[in-house]
Amino acid sequence: MGTLRESVVPALVGAALSGVGALVLSIYVDFLPTLLPALQNVAAKTYVKIVLLLLLLLICAIALAVVLYVKSRPFRPRALAGKDFGFKWSAEIDYTSKRKDDEIELQWLCPKHNVFLGIKSAEIPETTYYRFWCQKCDAFHDMISGGAPVYVQEAEEIVKRKILVRLGSFGG
Repeated sequence: MGTLRESVVPALVGAALSGVGALVLSIYVDFLPTLLPALQNVAAKTYVKIVLLLLLLLICAIALAVVLYVKSRPFRPRALAGKDFGFKWSAEIDYTSKRKDDEIELQWLCPKHNVFLGIKSAEIPETTYYRFWCQKCDAFHDMISGGAPVYVQEAEEIVKRKILVRLGSFGG
């Protein structure tokens, strides 16, 4: 698709600019008979038809250029959704940073109320273990995979890797 953008789109832009030039020339109908004596005998209706034909061709060329440009861009979704570890999640993807991987903001949803969950410390001494908390049901929710608990940070990294693999920007 890169060669399409590099070769066809500039040609279409050139064609569109040529069409604009032809339309500008057609505006100066009064000056054309003095420049080209052969056009003096052509009726005014013919001039109008030529101008309308050029306008139609210009519109078609611009529409084709826009369609080809849009089709040549890679599809990059801004949001994805899925389900892992018994919880639905929603991910917002930010492609603005060119120097590092795509930024992914992951939000988990309450299995009962389908609202975003908060993350609170489990208040276990000397650990950084976090749990999901739903404000609506005022309860903690733990992630479990195969009967064993899963840490929130670990689950987020796993889901982010899955998203990057799905987008094709991560080989891991």
